[in-house]
Amino acid sequence: MITMSKALTITVFSMILVFVTLIIIFFILKAFKIVFYKEESMYEKISKNEDTKYVNEIDEEEKVVIALAASIIAGQGKKNPNFQISSIKRIK
Repeated sequence: MITMSKALTITVFSMILVFVTLIIIFFILKAFKIVFYKEESMYEKISKNEDTKYVNEIDEEEKVVIALAASIIAGQGKKNPNFQISSIKRIK
């Protein structure tokens, strides 16, 4: 028969075992990050930043186009009009 103290001992031991296992996994993953770390050159970092800026700019322009298209649709009162946007100019 298992007493309350034995049950408590088993519970505490099990919890300690789980946390130790998690800590071991954490350090293994940290070791992978250190071992397989690839340092990027300055050129790669700059090109990634430029690509990100360009993608953000495209996203912003697409949002403007979508807003324009939605306002045209709302102004004409049509659900699916056939229209083509020929150019986009920034207004300052």
